[in-house]
Amino acid sequence: GINVVMNYTHAYSTYTLMCAIAPEIPNNEGAFRPIQVKAPQGSILNCRKPAPVSARHLIGHFVSQPILHALSNPIPDNVIADGSAGLWNTMFEGELKDSHDVFAYIYFSAGGMGARPYRDGLSATAFPSGITGVPAEVIESVAPIRMHKRELLTDTGGAGKFRGGLGQEMILEVLTGKPATHSCMYDRTKFPARGFHGGLDGTVGEVVVSDGRRPHPKSRYTIQPGQTVTLRLPGGGGFYSPLERDPASVLEDVRQGYVSVEAAREKYGVVIEEGMVDEGKTKEERRKMKSIAQ
Repeated sequence: GINVVMNYTHAYSTYTLMCAIAPEIPNNEGAFRPIQVKAPQGSILNCRKPAPVSARHLIGHFVSQPILHALSNPIPDNVIADGSAGLWNTMFEGELKDSHDVFAYIYFSAGGMGARPYRDGLSATAFPSGITGVPAEVIESVAPIRMHKRELLTDTGGAGKFRGGLGQEMILEVLTGKPATHSCMYDRTKFPARGFHGGLDGTVGEVVVSDGRRPHPKSRYTIQPGQTVTLRLPGGGGFYSPLERDPASVLEDVRQGYVSVEAAREKYGVVIEEGMVDEGKTKEERRKMKSIAQ
């Protein structure tokens, strides 16, 4: 989960640039020819044989982030805030219930995308891969795995005039009745997705086993029968100050469960009482928050 080959680096660099500066132009050689991508030979973005390259997305999917940061001041209307970036690749393996045959199942899932300068970020959707994830019904139909819970996580999207996309929570159990192995290929568990131009950061992700263990996000460990694994995926960063967000949009987020009543007040300065926005208290709360920020 470290080394990236040059064609991977080149592809995501080019894709990110095209999204930012010329999204309306179809992919073609004329559009790509002016773009030069360089990385030192032997570096993690231009590795050489015999360097291992498995799970290279854990680095490669972050190539877009510094490019968007570099462009966020000259062309702020053309970029998105930091998102969860790297896909969360989850793998379970072990013996089947009534035999010594083995199973191995891997699936992808995503945290929140960064907010855009004109719209909220997409929830449980990754950039730059654009992958959303595998439905629970598919996972349970092809592998001895039960998904006890899957839902968007409240307050994980970075606050902003435009909110970052939400992460998601999944609780999983292997049903073989035997010990199984869980391989983690995760990121954004230490450093959050950063908000842009006054937007706040998203939340980081975490892995928790029902026995209290918190495995390293890039590890392989054993789970026992009956134990569950909880995955909490990171949220995307916000765009522009949350004090600029329309109170009606904050209220709708609260009604949908995307933002808690407490966060509405603490981060957005929107006071919600009895399911409605108190306009007077909201105006005063935002005035106080702006004066403190100065």
